[in-house]
Amino acid sequence: MSDTIFPRQVRLLTAGDYSRVFERADAKAQTSQLLILARRNDLGFARMGLVVAKKHAKRAVDRNQIKRIVRESFRHHQSQLENFDCVVLSRGGAKNLDKLKLRHMVDQLWTRLGQKSNGNRPRSKQRKT
Repeated sequence: MSDTIFPRQVRLLTAGDYSRVFERADAKAQTSQLLILARRNDLGFARMGLVVAKKHAKRAVDRNQIKRIVRESFRHHQSQLENFDCVVLSRGGAKNLDKLKLRHMVDQLWTRLGQKSNGNRPRSKQRKT
């Protein structure tokens, strides 16, 4: 699949798709401005849905800008995410970030999520027994 398009098959389209992720997320990555919830799927490729609330970005232009930046970042990182259904939720300060900071933050979140999916998390120190 090309990384420059965002076809219908890689989008979460129905309420059922979203609720499946909300019910039990296998992984999450977050900052104070964004939260990404992810759950494995059986499709063999990653899909994404967006929730940018009016509560956090009153103007449509702000909501649309957030969505454009997140979609673009997802297109470039979807191969790292393997078979996850991801829901990206905006939080209070997302509209206050400039485009470059928001893009960098989203890129870092995808990278963190990709590492969690591959089991490359840093190991916690184990106690001696």
